[in-house]
Amino acid sequence: MPVVTDSPISDQRTRLDAGRLGMLLFLLSLGMVFGATIIAYVVVRLQLVAENNWKPDDSPDFPWLLLLSTVLLLSSSATMHAAVSSARRGRPGRTVGGWMSVTCVLVLAFLVSQVVVWTDLALSNLVFDESLYAWMFYILTGLHALHVLFGLPPLALTTRSAWRGRYGPDPVSRPGLWHCSAYWHFLDGVWVVLFLVLAWGTRG
Repeated sequence: MPVVTDSPISDQRTRLDAGRLGMLLFLLSLGMVFGATIIAYVVVRLQLVAENNWKPDDSPDFPWLLLLSTVLLLSSSATMHAAVSSARRGRPGRTVGGWMSVTCVLVLAFLVSQVVVWTDLALSNLVFDESLYAWMFYILTGLHALHVLFGLPPLALTTRSAWRGRYGPDPVSRPGLWHCSAYWHFLDGVWVVLFLVLAWGTRG
């Protein structure tokens, strides 16, 4: 029986490519979830507007504090990119870790801004179960916030590894950083789409 000496599992480059493919497939599946939810929102909104039954008369206007949320999340993408670029250039761990730490702060600030928005809307009588208008707003923003929460532990672990200098110019040394970066850039892109859809959907 022939002995296998070269296993693709033991090859670092192969593992790196496989990991990236797996991450892309994972993001594709998430994209389908968000895409289906957004399409459902658009369809329901168009139907109920046609029936003059979309937005309750006493509903608050679009919460423009979400614009601050957008700025915070886009800024986190910029600092994440700076961390990846620093690692690629061989910068010391404190530089990569510093950028990652700023990213963590921005992400936490985003979540705080979301809680403030939800609280303000609830105090303005936009109750979750009183209309499809309110229900779908909370579902869309809550679904995204849930994925942000799920991403916090990997973000924290990646930040710790960055401070320890584990990420360098060799791509093989930084798959965790790449995966984390891809996930956050994806969530940022989804949020921009959600922001635009909600800004359109809350009119009229």
